Amino acid sequence: MDAKVKLVLHDKNILVCRSASLKDEEINTVADLNNWSVSRVDTAEAMLERIQQYHYDIIIIGISENPEQVLAGLMQVIRVRPDAVRIAVTGNLSSAIAARVSEVAHSSLPENCTDVQISLAVEQALKVASLIRKPEIKDFIGRIERLPSLPDIYEALNTALLSGQSNARDIAQIVERDPVMSAKVLQLVNSAFFGLERQIYRLNEAVTILGVRLIRDLTLASHIFEAFPQSAEWTSFSFSQIHSRSMLVARFAQDICRSVKADRHMQGQAFLAGLLHDFGMIMLASHDPNEYRLVMNKASDLSQPLYVVEKMNIGVSHAEAGAYLLGLWNLPPKVIEAVLFHHFPGSCPSGDFQPLTAVHIADALLPSVNNGIGCSVSSQLAMKYIDRLGLKSHLNQWEMMASAYAGKLQDPV
Repeated sequence: MDAKVKLVLHDKNILVCRSASLKDEEINTVADLNNWSVSRVDTAEAMLERIQQYHYDIIIIGISENPEQVLAGLMQVIRVRPDAVRIAVTGNLSSAIAARVSEVAHSSLPENCTDVQISLAVEQALKVASLIRKPEIKDFIGRIERLPSLPDIYEALNTALLSGQSNARDIAQIVERDPVMSAKVLQLVNSAFFGLERQIYRLNEAVTILGVRLIRDLTLASHIFEAFPQSAEWTSFSFSQIHSRSMLVARFAQDICRSVKADRHMQGQAFLAGLLHDFGMIMLASHDPNEYRLVMNKASDLSQPLYVVEKMNIGVSHAEAGAYLLGLWNLPPKVIEAVLFHHFPGSCPSGDFQPLTAVHIADALLPSVNNGIGCSVSSQLAMKYIDRLGLKSHLNQWEMMASAYAGKLQDPV
């Protein structure tokens, strides 16, 4: 066991919900090595009763038996104990169930996982949580006026998606509750962004074409960007161009996932993370336009990455601000990671291709949004990270894809 892992995980309260997927010997080994205080229950109902009485840092739950019941239990865990790290140990799940697990768990491990795999999964989740929950980030977010709340329509769509039972008509009825959002969805599906050959007039047809996940994610992104309208005080770049570029990063990140044969739920999470990766920039520019203009000027004058100068002058980067808000909303952990690390992916503990990888590459290869200051708002390609993941051979293909996307950068959403 790596000594660093033992140090990071020392003295944690763990709740283990046992099933056929979980073997006591692995849990006992990692608990002894890390001085974990471990409690055990045998059912999802018992897990929910326990977490309402006691605090647990980490919840490890087996999902080989009664996956629907366990998934419902994990959704309740998020509502009752949103700060707890959730590790799922899975058996042979269908792709649909696996996708739903990825929306609510920080990590999914195979049923034959080792004590080292468990420790590393928990270490990664705790590291990300500690970076997001820094006091200075919380204090900054607390000073922002008109902080948006998670829209009701998103929560309803998310519940429908995770239930696995809703059809296109059900989803259309949810969207129709918000006439403004209904119009926005139809506008988006008929935009050049999707390039459909004919006009779509009905919401249930739009849902059938785009899918529930995409409708949900576009709804959330539209809500967030509309919550921070551009004022006359801010003229350094166009908020609508940031939104348009984020849409292209999302599509490009999804295509990057396809190019390495990543599964559909990873593609979906990369799309959502791409939509939201830079909305923290709009939060900062809206909060104090004069200060943020100075930050952009300094980044341009010093030829430093924007997020570095944000940290120096403001105390928080746009990636941290965005990830913190998404964490408050309990968005999928891999989406939060991608937003947090999209400028410096090498700092993420994971060594596997994931939504972060796709978003970082898409953001780095697409041109920056034009601004009067000459400050780049895009990422610089992290070649050490690309090499670490063994992806260098894909770069030529991705650069050609980026050239095709770059031509759409000025198109309206």
